[in-house]
Amino acid sequence: MIITKHALLRMQQRGIDENNVESAILNPDETSDSFGRRKLARKTIGDKTLEVVYIKEDDIDNIIVITVYWLEET
Repeated sequence: MIITKHALLRMQQRGIDENNVESAILNPDETSDSFGRRKLARKTIGDKTLEVVYIKEDDIDNIIVITVYWLEET
């Protein structure tokens, strides 16, 4: 798994650790397609929902994390 500089910065700002990001991608509660090749993975952690935007490189079976954030409750 490759985490972009942008995603690392957002993780630090939002108090999200790499284990939570990995868990959201490998064992998501929900996934959906985003624009282009991007995918969204959602995972409930405690009382919050984490969303991870990533790209899965098919030819080398690699995951590139673009950004991560907590979803706001509505």
